[in-house]
Amino acid sequence: MYTILDSHLNVCGVLDLNGKGCKFYDDLRSVKIADDQGKIWSDTLQISVPYGYRETEYMTQGYHLLKQADDGFFYCFRITEWEDDAIGSTHVKTVQAINLLAWDLTHKIVQPKTFSAANSQTAFEYILQQSGWEIGNNDFFGGVKSLEFSAGNNAQYWLDQLTSQFSVEIRAYVQVYNGRIVRKLVDIVEELGESLGYRVEYSYDLLGLTRTGSDQEMYTKLFVYGGTNSKNEVVTIASVNNGREYILDEKANDLYNNGGPYLEGYVVNDQILNPSGLLDWGKAQLEKFNHPKYNYNVDVAYLGYKPNLGDHFQVVDFSMQPELTIAARVIQLDESEANPTNNKVILGEFIEIVAVTPADIWELRSKASQAYQEAQKAKSYKIEYFTPDGTDFADDTEKRIIIRVYYGTEEITSQISNDKFVWQKINSDGSHDTAWENSHIGIGNIITVGSEVANSTIRCQVDDGLSDPIIFATEEDAAYFATLQMDPPDGWDDFTKGVAQYAQVDDVHGDIYWSQGYTGPKNGDAVSSYLITRTDLTGAIKDRMWAINGGHGAHFGMEYVDGQMWIWSYYRDNNNKWHIVKYKYQANKILKWGDNSIVDLLSVKEELRTNLDVRNGYVLFVGGKADPTFYVCKKSDVLNHIYKPVYTAKGSDIKYFGTEQTYQSACLDFPYVYFTSGSSTGEDQRCLYCFDIRSKSLVYRIVYTLDKGTIEEINNHNEPETISYYYDSNGKKWLIQGFAFGNEDVDSNQRTNQLFRIDEHKRGGGT
Repeated sequence: MYTILDSHLNVCGVLDLNGKGCKFYDDLRSVKIADDQGKIWSDTLQISVPYGYRETEYMTQGYHLLKQADDGFFYCFRITEWEDDAIGSTHVKTVQAINLLAWDLTHKIVQPKTFSAANSQTAFEYILQQSGWEIGNNDFFGGVKSLEFSAGNNAQYWLDQLTSQFSVEIRAYVQVYNGRIVRKLVDIVEELGESLGYRVEYSYDLLGLTRTGSDQEMYTKLFVYGGTNSKNEVVTIASVNNGREYILDEKANDLYNNGGPYLEGYVVNDQILNPSGLLDWGKAQLEKFNHPKYNYNVDVAYLGYKPNLGDHFQVVDFSMQPELTIAARVIQLDESEANPTNNKVILGEFIEIVAVTPADIWELRSKASQAYQEAQKAKSYKIEYFTPDGTDFADDTEKRIIIRVYYGTEEITSQISNDKFVWQKINSDGSHDTAWENSHIGIGNIITVGSEVANSTIRCQVDDGLSDPIIFATEEDAAYFATLQMDPPDGWDDFTKGVAQYAQVDDVHGDIYWSQGYTGPKNGDAVSSYLITRTDLTGAIKDRMWAINGGHGAHFGMEYVDGQMWIWSYYRDNNNKWHIVKYKYQANKILKWGDNSIVDLLSVKEELRTNLDVRNGYVLFVGGKADPTFYVCKKSDVLNHIYKPVYTAKGSDIKYFGTEQTYQSACLDFPYVYFTSGSSTGEDQRCLYCFDIRSKSLVYRIVYTLDKGTIEEINNHNEPETISYYYDSNGKKWLIQGFAFGNEDVDSNQRTNQLFRIDEHKRGGGT
C-alpha cells in the first residue's frame, strides 16, 4: 500500500491492491548503498496507476508517495516525472519518484564555508540546515576532516561527497504521528543491516542467481602504511617484512594476471602504529583485493526470506579456481508489492578499505578491519557510572550513582524507561541483597545511596527496552501564543523596539514579563542594561522597569511571594563585578546597583545567566557560549549565599557544538534543562534542546524549519531567543518558545517578538 500526500505532506489518497483505494501495478522501489565505485545513496520508486480513479490526478508534480518498508521505517518519495500511456483501450499513468531527501537537497544550494576539523555531525548538519531534515542516529564514524564547501553546488552533491569522504551509509526516512509527517530524519551510520549468518552458494544451484564481475580494483602487490608515530615518521611494515613496504600474492598474480607485472595498490590505516599489527592488517586487506570483485543478483524467492539493506552474506563460489569465499553485503534492494517476482537482492563484495594511488596516499584515511571490528563490538549496550558526590560510601553522607547508556557511540539513556534499569547489590560474600534490590525496582537510572552499600558491589543491568524519549515535542506541537505590543502606549517615550531576549509567563496573575536590551537615555555610561516590560497574556503592555547595568537581559527567574513578583538575575556592581541577585519588580522603576530593593545573593567570577526553578527548588546558571556550561544549585544554598553546584553539564556532553551554533537562552524544570540556539539570519540551525542534567543525556531536539504551519517567520529575521515554561491552573506544563522576527516593513529595524506555546508529550500518551 502507498499513501498519497499533497505538496504540504497531508494525506489525500491511497493506492492499494485490496480495494481500499486506487489500484496500482508495476511498482518498483530500488534503494542502494554502494556500487562498484564505493559507498553511495540512491532511493527511487516507479509505479503505474489506471485512469478512472480520483487518485490518478494526484500522480503528478507536487505530490508524494509514502510507503512503510519491511524494515518498519516510513519512506517518502517525491514525484519527479509522470507519463500518460494508452495501451489498447486502457489508459495508464506511470510516475517516477525519488526519496524526498534527494528532492529537497537537489533544490538547496550550500553556501561556501571552510571547516578545519569537522566530524560527521557538523558536516551533515551544515548541508541539511534549512532543508527540513535533521540527523537521527549518528555513529560519528570517519573521524574529523578539513572540509571546504565551494560555491555553486547543491546539497545533494555534498551529500554524495560526504557519504564517500566519511565512508558512511545513510537512511532517509520520515516519522509519522496521527497520520502526518512530523519529522524528516537522516541516519548516518558506519553500516546498515545485520550479520545473521546468511550463506549463498554459487554453482550449487543457479536458479535465481546472476553473477557479474569486475577487476577494476584488483591488486596483487599492496603497499601498506600506518599512522605517524611520536618521531613524526610514517609507520611501515619494512622492519617486520624483510625490508619491504609491500606484500605480494604470487599465486593470485599467476591465476588472475597471467604472471604479468604485479598489479600495484596502496592501503593506509593511520590508526595502526605497530609494524607487526600493520602487517597482519595488510595481509587481511590483500585477501580482499587479490581477485576480481563480484556482485550477485539474487531472486528473493530463491532465498526464501527477505533480507534488509546492508545485511551480511557469505558467498561460496565453487566455479572459481581456486574456490572463492567472500564476505558480501546487500548493497541494493529492488522491491515490488504488485509484482513480487521483480524483487531482487544485489549482493556485493563490499570492501571496507579504499586502495589509493601514491598521489592520494597522504590525503585519504581508509578504514582498517581492526577499527571496523572494534566498532562492531561497540554495537551493544555500554553502561557508564557517575558518582558526582564521591565514592567513599563509608561516611554518613548520601551519594548519587548515575547511569548513562550507549548503543555503539549513540547515547540512548532517555530512550530507556525506568523499569528497564535493574539495580543489584552484591554483598561481600557474593550474595544478593534482595530486599535492597526490590526497593530499587523501577527507580530509573539515578539512585541515592549511603553507608548501607559500603563493602558491597553495586551494579546496574539494562534490559532491552528502547523506545521514544521519555518526553518529546516537535515543531508541529507549537501554537501561536502572544506578540509583544509593537507601538508605545499613549504618553510613552523612550520606547524599545529591539529583540526580546527572554520572556516568562505568570499564568496565575495573567502576566508576561519580557526583557529587552536597553541603550536609551537612562542607560548613562552603564556597560549593558535591560528593560523588563510586563504585559497581559496577549502581549498588551501594562508597565515596565529598567535594570541599569544589569547585563544583557537573557535569562531571568521569577518568584511570586506575598503579592510581590521577584526577579532573579545576574547583575553588575559599580566596579563591573558580577553578582547573582533578586529584586522586586516595580512599575516604572529605574533600578541601579545599590538600590535597597536589590538582594545580593552571590558574588561570582563570570557572567552567569540565571534561571529559577521554583517548583523543584533549584537555580540554573549558564556560563560561556562556545561550549556553554550548565550549573544547577539548590535554591536554599543560593539564599544562604552558598554557590555549590550539585549538577553540571557542558553543551558538548549532548553533542551541542557552540562553535557552529549561536547559543540563546535556557531554563530549568528539574531534571530537564531546555536551551535554544540559532542565529538571526539562518546561518546555523534554529534548535531547541532538552536534556537531563543528572545524567547529561539528550532527551530530544527540535530543529525549527518554520515550514510546518505552526511557526511562521516574518520577513528575513528569525532568531529563537526565548525558552521558558509555565504550569497552568490544571497543572499542565507548557513550553514557551520565543522568536524575534523581522518586520513586515522591510525598511524597519523593529523586531516582531512572538511567543509560541508548545505541548510537550510524555511517552505512553498524555502531556
